Amino acid sequence: MAIGRVAITAAALLISHAACRNAPGANEEPGAWYRASLSFDKLGELPFFLHLPAVGKHGKAYVLNGEENADFDAEWNGNEVSIKGPWNYPSAITATRYDTGELRGKWTRYTPLWGAVVREFSADLIDRPDPMLRFGPGAKPKASAAGIWRFHFDTHAEGKGVFEQNSDGVVRGYVKPGELGDIRFLAGNMRGLKLSLSQFNGNAANLVVAELSPDGTSMTGIVSLENVWNERFTAKKGGDFDVVAKVHIKDGTKSVKLRGLDRYRGKPTLAFIFATWCSSCNDASPYLAQLYATYHPRGLEMLGVAYDLTTDEKANLAELDIFREKYKIPWELEQVPCTPETWAASMPPELDGWEGLPILILVRPDGSVQSVFGGWFGPATGADGEKRRKTVEQAVDQLVAGTRAKHG
Repeated sequence: MAIGRVAITAAALLISHAACRNAPGANEEPGAWYRASLSFDKLGELPFFLHLPAVGKHGKAYVLNGEENADFDAEWNGNEVSIKGPWNYPSAITATRYDTGELRGKWTRYTPLWGAVVREFSADLIDRPDPMLRFGPGAKPKASAAGIWRFHFDTHAEGKGVFEQNSDGVVRGYVKPGELGDIRFLAGNMRGLKLSLSQFNGNAANLVVAELSPDGTSMTGIVSLENVWNERFTAKKGGDFDVVAKVHIKDGTKSVKLRGLDRYRGKPTLAFIFATWCSSCNDASPYLAQLYATYHPRGLEMLGVAYDLTTDEKANLAELDIFREKYKIPWELEQVPCTPETWAASMPPELDGWEGLPILILVRPDGSVQSVFGGWFGPATGADGEKRRKTVEQAVDQLVAGTRAKHG
């Protein structure tokens, strides 16, 4: 998910790339399952299923969100446990275990925008995860959230959501506000006409609550990310559609001013504007690595330009090194020092309509812009993600083929 420019929202900070695999069974690994939750002001709880190593042990922990299984590292010290996620920026749950087996403590997440975001944490022992009880017991569903939804957000305008729902009211899916990245691997329950969805992976804390109409064709609700960015929405169910692209270069301009791009004049280039903490940028990076491996032998160059929202040059370079190693990036990475307040002014002035990161810009050898893509569709988006990847690849193929035809 990428930051919204209008309010510099929490979205880009929230859903970093996490390991996804089958959940460990309660009998397959020593330890215990918990139904855990974070307390969100005025919105209730954000629940998730958590597996911890046995008390007194140090080892892997897991959080289960539908099909996502996010890895953590956990360490017990007496009745105190520390649970940390593998993120570039600090994220940790610290809690105390009581005689009943329950855990009580706090989740602290550092973000470049707000410093430390702190939420109350609690967890109760369970036998194993039951998706029907993610949000606890409740009424049988009176409508179905399954289908494709056209969202309208108060700030980010048009968006898209896709959900699956079984007969017991277990719901999974994703929501994508505007041209931001997707709020992915949402999991929850339909109770009566109330839809409740959540996702937590240490870097992300996402909650969607909505009320459906009796016929199940419309809903109103609120999306909350880390309880920092709360945005109301309405949505209508219907057929498939593509979110209208907004990011583009301004009328009357043909090129963009971007740090380091001049060095690639004379070569077809894909410029990747990103941030190391941006979830969608992390999601896009493995695909870009594959794209580079395919098209670099045919002449394509890539340039990554990061906006990590800090002026600490040493810290910026360290984050780039971590990012480069994480995705085995062979192309050049640049960093633009800026703050949340100066971020918009530091972006290429020729870009218009952008809402967040990442942004992909395809540049011809003469410096003119062929294509611009904003946002991303991550691993939970299925057919929509595949469509975006194919669209980008077709544009890259056009860029490289056009260059080879022109220069023989």
